Amino acid sequence: MPDEHEQSATSQDDSLRSNEREADASLAPEKLEEAEMASKLEECRKEKNEYLLGWQRCKADATNIKQQYEARNLNMIQFAAENLILSLIPVLDTFDHALQGKDASDPYVQGFGYVQTQLLSILFRQGLAIISDTGALFDVSRHEAVESVSVTEEKDSDKIIETIEKGYILHGKVIKPAKVKIGEYANTNHET
Repeated sequence: MPDEHEQSATSQDDSLRSNEREADASLAPEKLEEAEMASKLEECRKEKNEYLLGWQRCKADATNIKQQYEARNLNMIQFAAENLILSLIPVLDTFDHALQGKDASDPYVQGFGYVQTQLLSILFRQGLAIISDTGALFDVSRHEAVESVSVTEEKDSDKIIETIEKGYILHGKVIKPAKVKIGEYANTNHET
């Protein structure tokens, strides 16, 4: 049988353990609440980051859509008059043919020249430019070859010798290629 001293020590140990359990029990809800709060805080941070990333993507998408819309509108505005300008080009060509080789001092020729200059001025303000590349290298995207002309020097091969009919560019886009004669070098010195 245990003596009194041992019983007293055992009861003190039990009492200490009981006090520790009570202290742990009183702290356990606080620790549990802190852990739950930390977990909820972490969830909130993750959710905030997801919302932030989503918002940033939406903002970038909206900016891209706005830029595309503005570019499309600018393109539409620039080329809205393209059909009208294309229908006026034969008139410009007629002026060129009518005034070619005429006496510049004739009042009728001067009058037609003024009308042509005024029409060209209006079209230039709308973004039209003339392709007249005599002496330049032939470029299939800007020129239409209507004839090849024999040239005596190799350096003149594939160069534009004469512009038969002007070409036109509208805001950097070729709307009518220039009709040209190009040089073709034929080496006549055949070695045998």
